Amino acid sequence: MFDAESAASYGWINRALPAEELDEYADRVARNIAAVPGGVIEAAERSLPVRDFRKRLRRENDAWASTFRVPAAQHLISAGVRAGARTPAGERGLQHLMRGVAR
Repeated sequence: MFDAESAASYGWINRALPAEELDEYADRVARNIAAVPGGVIEAAERSLPVRDFRKRLRRENDAWASTFRVPAAQHLISAGVRAGARTPAGERGLQHLMRGVAR
């Protein structure tokens, strides 16, 4: 019912790209994921949902808490918060904000 640009503006998707830009974008996302420090992706995977809601919340909390034990994640999270990641503007531009922090 909505075109991709409208869906992005409503926040239903995080971006809309012309078809000719999709491969370059996917390659960049893959490189970014590959560059994530060890332990961070594993922590995110441990937070994947399970059927029992209580177990899901506990699992998510444990995964999030385990992230803080990874030094690189500690640095990124702290620097991101200092740079404004917890503000509405920071959340809307989180990818750009975190790219600046990671340098």
